[in-house]
Amino acid sequence: MAVDKSPAVSARGATKSFGQLRVLDGLDVDIPRGVTYCLLGPNGSGKTTFIRAIVRLLRLDSGELRVLDRPVSDVEEIYSRIGYMTQHKALYPDLTVEENMQFYSGLYGIKGQDREDRIMELLRMVALLEHRKRLAGALSGGMYQRLSLACTLIHQPELLLLDEPTVGIDPRLRQTFWEYFQSLAETGKTVIITTHLMDEAERCQMVGYMRAGKMIAQGSPEEILRQAGLFPRLRLWLAQPEDDAALLRSKGFEAEIEGEVVTVTLKSHAQIRDVLAQVSPLDIRLSEPRLEEAFLRLSEGA
Repeated sequence: MAVDKSPAVSARGATKSFGQLRVLDGLDVDIPRGVTYCLLGPNGSGKTTFIRAIVRLLRLDSGELRVLDRPVSDVEEIYSRIGYMTQHKALYPDLTVEENMQFYSGLYGIKGQDREDRIMELLRMVALLEHRKRLAGALSGGMYQRLSLACTLIHQPELLLLDEPTVGIDPRLRQTFWEYFQSLAETGKTVIITTHLMDEAERCQMVGYMRAGKMIAQGSPEEILRQAGLFPRLRLWLAQPEDDAALLRSKGFEAEIEGEVVTVTLKSHAQIRDVLAQVSPLDIRLSEPRLEEAFLRLSEGA
């Protein structure tokens, strides 16, 4: 069977305003299939508006938007292939955890043993199996969030849209969620996650940084660091820093001297071995650039 290489989501010149406020301002983006993709940006950057446009909960003022290779105007025909977890409460408070799962299963025609197996699998994943008889309305905020995610995943969607999915989730369970998201991507599903947390973005295979309704940068975390001109830096404590720095420069490395420390800017981590083949440091430390610094640089240049 041929692999569909079209983007999971593609936008060209997407605009949306609310009164005088332009929330999406000529947004261009292609989100590939089979990846975890983080939409990152400060509050008000247009992340949630874009997600809502993908499922046509709001309509663009202008521009083109395609979802799973269909015009967004046809998205109702492919709802069964999409899972959307909103920030707003969308569960039935008077139903139990298990009954909510059964209800959402029924919406997608999932019945019998398949339904029971899927419910048990997901409740284990979100650590709610022992709470399945509790009313949804009596759950804590974090538990409610976990149930929302389980309901979103019940029909095994091809495209998963998660708006701030780990808010209120403890670190250990967040790790479990991310492992699950990565496993979904490995099976060819696309997981789009909105967040304003930098450590969340660093877990994704691809990141799109939005600011004022525009896409400022897109790529893997490593690619975005390179776009911002940021590279790993290797600090070397050397007995003869002047001589060793001169040797490294003669081999094509960018080396700076500060006292007894020589700092080498690396184009890739593979160069560490090449550096150590030339000099014998007394001590060594690797400094990694951070996405936060990259986005600050890119925002200033936007």
